[in-house]
Amino acid sequence: CASLVHTALTPLDVAKTRLQTAPQKYPNMGTTFSKIFQEEGPSTFFTGWLPTLLGNFAAGGVLYLTTEFVRRSLSEAAGVDAVSLEVPIILAAAAAASTLGSIISCPFEAVRIRTVAQPDFAPTSVDVVKKMLDEEGIGSLIDAIPIFLVKNIPYAMTKFLIFDLSTERMYEAFPAAQEDIKLSLLVSLVGGILGGTAAACVSNPADAVISELKKSKSDISPQQAVASMMERNGISTFFVGLPLRMVFYSLIASMTFSVYDFIRFLLKIGPDDLKLYLDVLGGSLGK
Repeated sequence: CASLVHTALTPLDVAKTRLQTAPQKYPNMGTTFSKIFQEEGPSTFFTGWLPTLLGNFAAGGVLYLTTEFVRRSLSEAAGVDAVSLEVPIILAAAAAASTLGSIISCPFEAVRIRTVAQPDFAPTSVDVVKKMLDEEGIGSLIDAIPIFLVKNIPYAMTKFLIFDLSTERMYEAFPAAQEDIKLSLLVSLVGGILGGTAAACVSNPADAVISELKKSKSDISPQQAVASMMERNGISTFFVGLPLRMVFYSLIASMTFSVYDFIRFLLKIGPDDLKLYLDVLGGSLGK
């Protein structure tokens, strides 16, 4: 679900990266889309689709499965206190899952950013990987993991917390939505928009730093990137592209959760089936 949705929304990701890495040329969202279309053609909007697809396929699978597994394990460990500890359990599960997801997605995102920020760096994503490894070493693909953690952990914690709490409240208000596919998809859509929008806000500063680090060959550290951005345009530099990211991640979250629910309904998989699967998984891992 995550990989397909992210790939479909690649044009928004391309525009966001250009806004962050070349603010002089692309001062606002409208100008960015217009210049890219006029100067480079519509195909440019899908630059970096391959690392986007592969990265989100791998990281997305780990993120959602680990979140549900850790959340269920912590809830069982908490016993009767699980209800009162719902928020800490959601946050802990999202943080643990996002840590693994960040490590997996960092190399793919490094390639995607370089592909978008420097279109002439190499002809294909595979060539970008080879050239980065040849000229900059393996570190160029993984040295941004710490800042990825700073970005993705708050993002995931916010997204899952707001989505889970908002959809829970909506299902309490409209219990029939749990059995009606249209109402259920609407609940997922609204919850995803709320979660994605809030998550985009808390993670934007770190996202801007990552774009600064990976837009070209550089030996600067995250701390030096932050200092350079502060000197360039102050604190506002860390919120460049925020409106676009709010749209992008609200669509990402809402569409991902909606597609997940749609497939669940299509395959007639209910909550009890998912619990049974997690029981089997937990038993296997515990052996």
